[in-house]
Amino acid sequence: MDKNVFEPEYLVTLDEIYHSHWAARKKRRMQFLKEAVEYFWPNGHPSRLIHVTGTNGKGSVIYYIEQGLRFAGNTGSWTGPHVFDYAERFHINTKMVSHEDIVDIYRDKLMPYQEEFIQRCPGESLSFAELGILTALHLFEKYGVKWGMMEVGAGGRYTPLMALDMEACILTNVGDDHPKTLGTELWQRALEKTGIARPGVPFFTSAEEPALTYVCKTAEAEGAPLHIVDQNDLDEVRTVMGDHPEFKIRNLALAVKVIRYFYPEFQFTVERMKADLPARFWKVASNIIADVSHNADKVQRLVEQLKHSYPGRKFRFLLGLTRSRDVRQVFAPILELAEHIVVTGASYPGQDPRELADLLKKDFGSVEVIEDPKEAFDREKERLKEDEILVLTGSAYMIDQALNPNAYIKHLNATFGRRIIQV
Repeated sequence: MDKNVFEPEYLVTLDEIYHSHWAARKKRRMQFLKEAVEYFWPNGHPSRLIHVTGTNGKGSVIYYIEQGLRFAGNTGSWTGPHVFDYAERFHINTKMVSHEDIVDIYRDKLMPYQEEFIQRCPGESLSFAELGILTALHLFEKYGVKWGMMEVGAGGRYTPLMALDMEACILTNVGDDHPKTLGTELWQRALEKTGIARPGVPFFTSAEEPALTYVCKTAEAEGAPLHIVDQNDLDEVRTVMGDHPEFKIRNLALAVKVIRYFYPEFQFTVERMKADLPARFWKVASNIIADVSHNADKVQRLVEQLKHSYPGRKFRFLLGLTRSRDVRQVFAPILELAEHIVVTGASYPGQDPRELADLLKKDFGSVEVIEDPKEAFDREKERLKEDEILVLTGSAYMIDQALNPNAYIKHLNATFGRRIIQV
């Protein structure tokens, strides 16, 4: 037996056997969502849906496609996470939906179904993600969305979105994210993300080697026709866009390739496709930038954007970090650009800022701690000199607590899960 053969189907089979209860539970959740979709749309949902996963760039690619396809009809998207407001997850023609829309759909559609579902399946209920997907689908129907983009939170193969029929599947790239749930090895993460591939459904990717080999073999094993962003795709976008960081060029090229598959005569222009994502290289003020990068790959792309936009500059950083991420690994890319670092809290899933600071000091030296994000931001803002730039990054939760103007929603965000009893 050749020990170096990568066999996607066999590896998935082994993983599901080794984690049989977990895999069965995931597939059961998919069935629950499929039943809900069939209940609301017995003849199939009217929108054409696109499934998007990847380590980085998912939101940008979705927004590019959403804007690029406007000529074909109304577009919509479901993305995550939100930064300030749950409604950020839902867009129609690139615009965030209203609070009233979400309330009406929940009360008139989802809550009655949830009550019936609980009676039918005691001990079960629709999850946070499942309710979000159904809300998006109802919004797409209400606004006559022709093309709807839907983003995977993490991974792909076992996401609830696998319950839906898709017109296309997209994988942006495979990096170093969620090792505890997706696997410590690059091939494991490629196997998980490419797992959204479906037989006969076109699969698009801008992944690069060494991950690309795993992606191709997995997509082929799933029976998905493969479309890979090549140098010609990149050169065309670069010609139109001019000088931009490589990751932005790749995201745009991927979006253009997807649109051209369905509309071969599509002409790419700068005006047609722009990305304006909440807290993604967001200029809060002329000298303040907020970016929700939260793993080493995303932080590296932030550094590339900072170098491109402000060549030769140094920055003050306000950092927060959630869950069990390695602070030294995540923030290693920023150290060469940092002139001062403040570490703060990151809401309910945040790590202890004092512990984070102790670890960062091994690489940077002096690191300040201000535990409350709002206090930290206000203090850093006051300290900023005319020629200095402050960058908030590392956690969407931290940016929310530092900058959210709505005190009510901010509090609910910070206490997410408070009603769940911890055993």
